[in-house]
Amino acid sequence: SPDFQGLQNVLNYTQQDTKTEKQFYVSGINCDPVTACEQMRRTKLQFQKTDGILAFHGYQAFAPGEATPETAHDIGVKLAQELWGERFEVVVSTHLDKNHLHNHFVLNSVSFRDGKRYYDNKATYALMRRVSDRLCREHFLSVIENPKRGKSKHYAEWKVEQEGKPTWRGLIREDVDNAIASAMTFTQFISALRRQGYEVKTSVKHMAVRPEGKERFVRLKTLGDEYTEEAIKQRILQNRTPKRPS
Repeated sequence: SPDFQGLQNVLNYTQQDTKTEKQFYVSGINCDPVTACEQMRRTKLQFQKTDGILAFHGYQAFAPGEATPETAHDIGVKLAQELWGERFEVVVSTHLDKNHLHNHFVLNSVSFRDGKRYYDNKATYALMRRVSDRLCREHFLSVIENPKRGKSKHYAEWKVEQEGKPTWRGLIREDVDNAIASAMTFTQFISALRRQGYEVKTSVKHMAVRPEGKERFVRLKTLGDEYTEEAIKQRILQNRTPKRPS
């Protein structure tokens, strides 16, 4: 039998009491959040598909101060219903522990209806964004109009990871953005990251950070073009340029 511990871990992580106000914002679609791991396992066993990717982990963040926890959770549940409700077991958890609300989706990789696998590709990703944007507009929340610029990725940043671990990259990006915003020099930027609990490696060819409690370092340049060391230095430099009155 494959290792279902990874799946259990991600379900445990996304449903942590402290993050969800004692489970208040956790919903199951086609499953009960409490027994979701066992239900997902049974689906896989039934169709003899216990190998490969066990689950997909999606992440949707909202602009700080915009949505209420109820609204964020409502959008997450509607999104999951529309995208996956007919064929997959999904657990939706809304986290309230950051200054921005965010939803986590843990999706069984095998359909309980037909035993087919969920394929994560550009088309499913694009559909996810479209539905997310539409639901957010319906709730009068802001949407990234031009996602390619990479400027305001804090909103509806979609990251679907093919493993049993939560996505840290979206959260790291946000912390790096905050550190850049508060810094006038590169040294101050590094200090700001350390204050946020990161271990920072600068002596290496590509600067890397490790979030608290994580085993691995993440190279900042892998977070996108705006996060290479050179780009970060340029962004800090812009903080020092006095803004001309328009």
